[in-house]
Amino acid sequence: MKKFFLAVALIIVVPFIMGMGGILGDDSPDKIPLPDEKFDAVFIDQLNVTTECSNASIQGKAFIEGKKGEGTFAIPFENIASILFLMHDGVLEGHITLKDGNKTILVLKKDQKAYGKAQYGTFQIRMADLKKMTFAPGK
Repeated sequence: MKKFFLAVALIIVVPFIMGMGGILGDDSPDKIPLPDEKFDAVFIDQLNVTTECSNASIQGKAFIEGKKGEGTFAIPFENIASILFLMHDGVLEGHITLKDGNKTILVLKKDQKAYGKAQYGTFQIRMADLKKMTFAPGK
């Protein structure tokens, strides 16, 4: 009977123990996703703190994705000069200035994160905490 209870306890406990790796370590600040293409960006947060980064990405990708109307758009960083982030009634808007001078607005997922490699280590920030993101003109 003791073996039966031990087996049941193991069946119940093991999945929780195995799942703790994701809870404790997947969002480690020293590990950032590296995009396929390398872009330099300057991040300015809501407190006007400026951080210059290489290997900039959003969710590990070198593009910004958002909704415009019912459609979903993905704009590569190579086409973007800057993004101004504005929160309106709980909705995060990205006011995007393209390198050709055109502008567009996308509704963004505020829980996504932007990443980069700063001078002294890695950098990550929630999209909702950003004020502005600019890209180097040569890229």
